[in-house]
Amino acid sequence: MKLERVTENVYYIPNPVNIGVIVDSGKAFLIDTGLDEEVGRRIFKLMSNHKLKISGIFNTHSHADHFGGNSYILKKVDARVYATSIESGIIQSPYLEPLYLFSAHPVRELTVKFIMAKPSRVDHIVSHEIEFENLKLDVISLKGHSPNQAGIGVDGVLFCADSVFSERVIKKYKIPLFMDIESQKESLKFLENSNFDCYIPAHAEKTEDIIQLVEANRKVIEEVESFIISIAKGKTTEEILRDVCKNFRIGLKSFSEYYLMLSTIKAYLSYLHNKGLIKGEFKDLLYWSSSE
Repeated sequence: MKLERVTENVYYIPNPVNIGVIVDSGKAFLIDTGLDEEVGRRIFKLMSNHKLKISGIFNTHSHADHFGGNSYILKKVDARVYATSIESGIIQSPYLEPLYLFSAHPVRELTVKFIMAKPSRVDHIVSHEIEFENLKLDVISLKGHSPNQAGIGVDGVLFCADSVFSERVIKKYKIPLFMDIESQKESLKFLENSNFDCYIPAHAEKTEDIIQLVEANRKVIEEVESFIISIAKGKTTEEILRDVCKNFRIGLKSFSEYYLMLSTIKAYLSYLHNKGLIKGEFKDLLYWSSSE
């Protein structure tokens, strides 16, 4: 684990989830903390090696791999924790994550650390700006991947969380997790029209040009939309899930893979239904059909 400089005050730690580090006056402000206490321990050690005291943490959203390191770090330092509304609730009560995925008390396989991190307090619910020493950090809404995800803009750099995924990730998983398709499209449009000097996604390499990633993510969304509309001919949600997975060559081999993909498909169904492109009909069960 190493600290890479972007600007005078902005650094990041390349990691399976890239960690942002804002530095001023011998203090460090973290953007996300990784999956678990081990990642938190390594971040804390790295900051200590650089003689930086962690005084703040912003969690971009409430998925376990973005706040799982909080618990270790908060045992070591009294850092202030910031998050947006909705996301803050799940960060403080991680049981809500598997609860809403399963729509009931979850099976035990959904309570593993990859889904349900250890709880963390949240000291400040924010929506616009965070003051850190002599710097102002802009909280930028990037909803879509999760209900109220946000990034941080500072010194010409945008930490854009999971608003875009790398082409490598898309190739591996075929369909990225999006919980709100309309909001995801709005976030992609925002990124497309933005003019930051540098972008640091959580699951892609640092880049000065975000357009290629925006186009790759938008292309997947459009392909999934078109396919669902084409097959929606009196099919249940699970039949559509099965057909989507077959078409995109996705193998679901665990509870977590199944329920994450099911949530993603439901996000597309709700979006298409609310746009009037498909309709739901009840004949003992719910069946989806194209409105055309």
